[in-house]
Amino acid sequence: MLLAVMISVVGLYPFSLKALEKQDSEAICILIQSEMQDWHPTTPRYQELKARFDERCQQPVANGIKSSVKQPATPTTVRQDTPKQKPNIIPTVVTPKPTPAHSTISPISSVLESLSILLVIPIFILVSAIVTLLFRPSLRRYRAERLGQQGEKRVAKLLKQGFRDEDFRLYCNLILPMDEITEGTPALTEVDLVLLTHFGVFVIEVKNYSGWIFGGEKQAQWTQKIFTKQTRFKNPLHQNYKHCLAVAHCLGLVEGLHSVVVFSDEASFKTPLPKNVVNESGLLSLIAQYKGQISETSHNLAFTSAAERLDIAQQQSDSDAKSLHLTQFKHRRVEPTISS
Repeated sequence: MLLAVMISVVGLYPFSLKALEKQDSEAICILIQSEMQDWHPTTPRYQELKARFDERCQQPVANGIKSSVKQPATPTTVRQDTPKQKPNIIPTVVTPKPTPAHSTISPISSVLESLSILLVIPIFILVSAIVTLLFRPSLRRYRAERLGQQGEKRVAKLLKQGFRDEDFRLYCNLILPMDEITEGTPALTEVDLVLLTHFGVFVIEVKNYSGWIFGGEKQAQWTQKIFTKQTRFKNPLHQNYKHCLAVAHCLGLVEGLHSVVVFSDEASFKTPLPKNVVNESGLLSLIAQYKGQISETSHNLAFTSAAERLDIAQQQSDSDAKSLHLTQFKHRRVEPTISS
């Protein structure tokens, strides 16, 4: 009896191994099912896959061992003419960076800020106007000084070129005392240019003005007009008369002094031109007229002695003398006038 059972088992063992070898693994069967879903049942490929599934996936082998549990048939989806859909991809969620919370501004603060901005402009204009008014006299004085210095340098250069072949001396910005006494000290005056020659001494007042000039020899005030702007200034002949007195007092002369007023070439005279008043372009011609009118006194003028005195006056016209002159200038004195 035992022998018969052993013989029957041995007889069935080769069959079992053969059947086991014809079964696919679970993974292959799953792939076959997945591909069958992509094909229509009438296509040859579907028929081929279905035949293999029916034949070799009835008892699929798991890890080389036949599975004892039969896999349930997965319902297949008939493939239509539409292509296979791609699997859904879950998009990556990007977390936005936290933004700082806006500060809440009250309406009152906003109104105050707007008002402060609007008030800055008129305040700035007001401050600028005040500063301009405060410094306006200083700016005018500085501009006048600059213009005067430019005119004096230009006339001095003209004289040096015109008398380069002659023996002459030229002195600039002399601070000279006068016979008048101001607060215990002699009154001082500043002379623009003094030209010393063998035929006379020329006291030159330079006016670096432009525009139209109106004035007569005996008028106390002259007028400068530039477009619609009119400016009145002292008669330069009266002003230079005081300078001639100071130079005469310095040199001890009574005769041989000539007063000359020079305007820039940009000035145009609209009234009859007084004697010894010229533009820069006519200065050398005016001085040349006196070469033929040498009087006995001027001819005997001690040129060397006069030059020594003027050299000393030039050395004494330092910063202290100019400061004292400016202090006296603030106390406006009545300018001497020439009577008719």
